[in-house]
Amino acid sequence: MNALAAHIVEAWMRWDLRRSFQRIEWHGSWPPGLPEQRPLIACVNHHHFYDGHLLWYLLTHTLGRPSMVWMQEWHRFPFFTPVGAMPFPANDPQTRAATVRRTARRFHTTPRAVLLYFPSGALQSPNTGVGPYPVERFTRIHRLYPQAVFWPVALHVTWDGAPHPVAQLQGGPCLDLDCHAPGSVETHLRRQWHTLRETTTAPTHLLMDGRTSPADQWSFAWTRPLFKRLTPP
Repeated sequence: MNALAAHIVEAWMRWDLRRSFQRIEWHGSWPPGLPEQRPLIACVNHHHFYDGHLLWYLLTHTLGRPSMVWMQEWHRFPFFTPVGAMPFPANDPQTRAATVRRTARRFHTTPRAVLLYFPSGALQSPNTGVGPYPVERFTRIHRLYPQAVFWPVALHVTWDGAPHPVAQLQGGPCLDLDCHAPGSVETHLRRQWHTLRETTTAPTHLLMDGRTSPADQWSFAWTRPLFKRLTPP
């Protein structure tokens, strides 16, 4: 039953991404060099409604790594549970503590698991940029899961000359906070995000070819003789 529910939710998420985006791009080397036998905490800027979908598509669908996400509004969207969503309500510390323990067990039993973590906590406007985030957020997560490494992943949605939005993702280096300062997570995330916004180079890897452009789908070349006759001399 759980496998069937996951299959249905995953199919719906893929459909939702395809209808919402022209394409999904990964900028940088592919595949990204990630530790295979250490859990990951993917730290992502939260600027778009579909951030969770996009990171699930990257982490689980494309890279094949089981993913989890803490959802403050899980009670409104419980059907995301089969794809790793766990409740993290703002005013229920017991439920949050249970989710923290469940995440620890998942990291222990599945070393390749990834926790999708939004340091901002809530959806923000891209105009606000990335950060600043309280350093305590990273140190607290590190104390809870010292075996995990942090992976800053920047996400930017642009039109990029297309009739529908284009989602761009780029990852920074994996950071072990036993060796790096907690603030380095934000520094690398901001750097990757600014790189995505400023670059004009072609994407390194196409993750999904989504919604087809009418310009690519249709051609009215057969009408040229008619309009040539209608063109004034």
